[in-house]
Amino acid sequence: MADQVEVLIKKTLEQGAGLKTNFTKTVHRTSYPSIDPARPELSQAGRTVLITGGGTGIGLAIGKAFGQAGAKRVIAVGRRASVLADGAKAIEEAAKQAGKDVEVIHQTLDVTDKAGVAALWSGLKDKGIIVDVLVLNAAKFSPMQPLVDLGSDEVWSMFEANVHGPLMLSEAFVKQGGDSPKALINVASQAIHMLDESVSVLAPRVPAYGLTKNSGALLVQQLAAQYDPEKLQVVNFHPGVVYAGGWEEAGIPDNLLPFDDASLAGSEAVWLASPEARFLHGRFVWASWDVDELKSDGFKKALAEDVEFLKIGVHGLKGGDRRW
Repeated sequence: MADQVEVLIKKTLEQGAGLKTNFTKTVHRTSYPSIDPARPELSQAGRTVLITGGGTGIGLAIGKAFGQAGAKRVIAVGRRASVLADGAKAIEEAAKQAGKDVEVIHQTLDVTDKAGVAALWSGLKDKGIIVDVLVLNAAKFSPMQPLVDLGSDEVWSMFEANVHGPLMLSEAFVKQGGDSPKALINVASQAIHMLDESVSVLAPRVPAYGLTKNSGALLVQQLAAQYDPEKLQVVNFHPGVVYAGGWEEAGIPDNLLPFDDASLAGSEAVWLASPEARFLHGRFVWASWDVDELKSDGFKKALAEDVEFLKIGVHGLKGGDRRW
């Protein structure tokens, strides 16, 4: 399997798909000043942040960034208790080095467990804790097999993890009450739109992942349409190509790709949860895109003129009319 993945990755490097983008003139691979969690404009002071899959990889980087941004409390949930405990220490240390004091709570949770999700929110309510920012990061990946070879049971288990779980968490999040402005940030993937080999040789090899992550992103997009961004700010984002557990398990060395630094995804999540990113409500962005260019009048004009810009939909149609 590792050899097969390595061959595909080399083809991906030749193709450039998923590793480079010209959407903005400046492209980033690590955190940078405009999304630095230390910026006062991005302060998360007084906020409680809940992160699924928060013990390692991208989820851990997001937890660290919110700690550095002054969050009052970071709640990291995931399936492995030992990983969560180590991650909690790392978040506390990152906050301490930034001169911040953060309370870190870690709790085991399988996002597909309906009773477990209910117990999580019930427990927070009993403690008088209101979550201000929900980061949907936990996901289930798929083997490199066609959908029918994986079988309906396995594909459906991915829907449970990548769609049903996020829906259960989001439902409880929006129903918890509280008057403070809130944010829901979904860690999506480039796989939601790179579904054809003409744009990516790797993503189409994991069709169940692309299918279910696309569905999860569409879920979040639909939620966004139902809420005022000044009360609930909702954004999908691709965190970059970050070296994490899945790559290690596949036997892929960390020097095979120009991997993005996890700090990019962490800082981007903080920025997306801030008022500065409110104009992206309901849209999908890549963490590598330069936010100063996104804040430009020209980009905002494109958003205003096309309600489907950077959203999931059917190419070629606007309502029932053609787009060409």
